[in-house]
Amino acid sequence: MPDILELTKRIANETVAPLAAEIDRERRFPREGIEALGRAGLLGLLVPEQAGGLGGTVADLAAVTEVLAEACGSTAMCFLMHCCATAVVSAKATPEQQERYLRPIARGEKLGTLAFSETGTGAHFYSPEISAVHDNGEFVLNGRKSFVTNGDKADFLIVVTNASSPELGLDMLIVDAGSPGARFDGVWEGIGLSGNNSISLRLDNVRVPQTALVGAEGDGMGLIFQVVAPTFILGVSGVNAGLARGAYRQALGHAQARKYADGRSLAEIQAIQFYLSDMFGAVESASLFVRNAAAKAVRGDEDAVLHVMQSKVIASEQAIRVTNLAMQVCGGQGYTRSLPVERYLRDARAGAVMAPTTEVLKEWVGKSVAGVPLF
Repeated sequence: MPDILELTKRIANETVAPLAAEIDRERRFPREGIEALGRAGLLGLLVPEQAGGLGGTVADLAAVTEVLAEACGSTAMCFLMHCCATAVVSAKATPEQQERYLRPIARGEKLGTLAFSETGTGAHFYSPEISAVHDNGEFVLNGRKSFVTNGDKADFLIVVTNASSPELGLDMLIVDAGSPGARFDGVWEGIGLSGNNSISLRLDNVRVPQTALVGAEGDGMGLIFQVVAPTFILGVSGVNAGLARGAYRQALGHAQARKYADGRSLAEIQAIQFYLSDMFGAVESASLFVRNAAAKAVRGDEDAVLHVMQSKVIASEQAIRVTNLAMQVCGGQGYTRSLPVERYLRDARAGAVMAPTTEVLKEWVGKSVAGVPLF
């Protein structure tokens, strides 16, 4: 296996970071970065080695998303959502699904994403309104999904639906983006993560073969909490740690380079030193917590779930804190696009409101440590 982190750092430095400002300004999909990751085999990070992938873990994912987000938050989020879709297929892939999806993903030929969110369910993405209806040996889907990252740039989507019989629970279906009746609309108008192409998906009598079902009917809820949740939470925690680190390094560089008329640097001002100390500690504490939580998840520690949930709380809150402090350090220049600090600040604000939101996770963690049932 190649050195995943070194490979990611090279792509981040050579391809992703140089285009980050342009992607943000033009609000366009980070095609170059995703293609570079594909050529390097990194789109197959979570594809098992026997299917041609890297056989990476959620710990590898958290480390990779941190590096990518320091360079470009949009690229990191697009990569993360692809990895979440890959993890779902990898969890229960049939031989046909392995050949149709996993091997092409490992070769960098397919990009996936999740289609979970619906306007009516909000943060409760595990309670969809769409149902999979049986008809002549196929599933028929009707409805609308929102905030589909990668949008019309994805080759396939993992769509969560109610199963055909209510008592079965939830299904997950692989839907090819070009399926008749599947169409994307809208534009991403978020204040940050401007290139993630998070748009709406409409499903009008989309017919999906039974071979597109991931696992068995009713496996959807288990896949959400056993596969999607830890993969997404640790990955997005890595994204937020990376955004915080990027903002800190920009603020540090600015403080060292900015000179007053008397020759002193901004970094020699005591108040700035306090800010830099706070940022350094916040970045390292977030990054270390995420890495520790990911390691626990890989080992299967008994308390891994608690640490995974808390990792998103800590990383997203520290990202907001650090990017605000970086803005203070950089002053007027930080408030303009002459420095990427304002981009980091806008990107970092998304973490707290992404489902499961900070408030939901705090409730779950609080109930868990107190021995109170979650539901």
